[in-house]
Amino acid sequence: MSGFLGGESDLANICVAGAGAIGLTIAARLRLGGFNVSLIARGDSVSFIKQLGIELVDREGSHRMSINVGPASEFSKADMLFLCPKSHDMLGMAAAVRHLISPETIVVPVINGIPWWYFDGSNGAWNGGKVRAVDPDGMLRELMSRQIVGVTTMITGERTQQGTARTYNRVQMTVGELDDRCSARLDTLVSILDRSGIAAKKAPRIRDAIWTKVVRNLISNPVTAITGATLRQNFGNALLADVSKQMIHEVLPVIAANGANLEVDADSILESGRMLGDVKTSMLQDLERRQQLELASICDAVIELAFMKGISMPVTQAINNLAHFKSDRDRNLFAA
Repeated sequence: MSGFLGGESDLANICVAGAGAIGLTIAARLRLGGFNVSLIARGDSVSFIKQLGIELVDREGSHRMSINVGPASEFSKADMLFLCPKSHDMLGMAAAVRHLISPETIVVPVINGIPWWYFDGSNGAWNGGKVRAVDPDGMLRELMSRQIVGVTTMITGERTQQGTARTYNRVQMTVGELDDRCSARLDTLVSILDRSGIAAKKAPRIRDAIWTKVVRNLISNPVTAITGATLRQNFGNALLADVSKQMIHEVLPVIAANGANLEVDADSILESGRMLGDVKTSMLQDLERRQQLELASICDAVIELAFMKGISMPVTQAINNLAHFKSDRDRNLFAA
């Protein structure tokens, strides 16, 4: 590991856990950057990828490559470990990959919504608090140590088939220590990401970055799951845009009450959503596939943090209720 931190990053043993759209995109970009990458997958994905490799389709074209792939049990310790599940699958993944984490491993959980570690590493009155919506029993905190680096991503894409991901914009990642300090490992992580064609930056305040991404998801994902709208429609249609505006104004006091700020102004978030075009949100894609929606981390956790501070979010709560109903109904109909 000393050589890894010393700059010989091409010798690093990097593991990416999760073969969905995010995991495939990150694994492919790291391979394109020349790094030694192993992909942790499950079920049929393992044999499929062993035979055909993985493919990333982006603005540069199509990139197909072979990659070392297998279940978590086939791998040993990692220098760097990217965790790329849906937020509600994080606990199962954390338990499966625990043996990969040494005291020197850099753990990078790439998830949507409010993370379970939100109150860890902070110096405020909420230090050590819990976000029960995403970690009700505190098991994630028990499984994951201080090796975690906070991260947010901007990846607009989808898994089009096993082993293949399509992205529509340049992949961006913002990273930061949980206590907002500078560190050598952040420099290493940013260097690796940049070399892989991922636009990376260090956040002076990682929770500001988290909230900025949370707001983007909060005001679009559940609305599009209910309506079936694309991002362009969600922010371009006057009726839907008004709902998103009300939601963003409800969440601003929650962010301030939790000692954070948005990295950009609210109007910029609304405009940037419209500019992404006819893209389906991850939550709408999950709904169409009859998969569980990430409502716990994107919506429930925000409402929980608002409740802690005595702040009401009636529009957000109503949209969340509708999204939960639609998700539960559609999944039950499919199961029947």
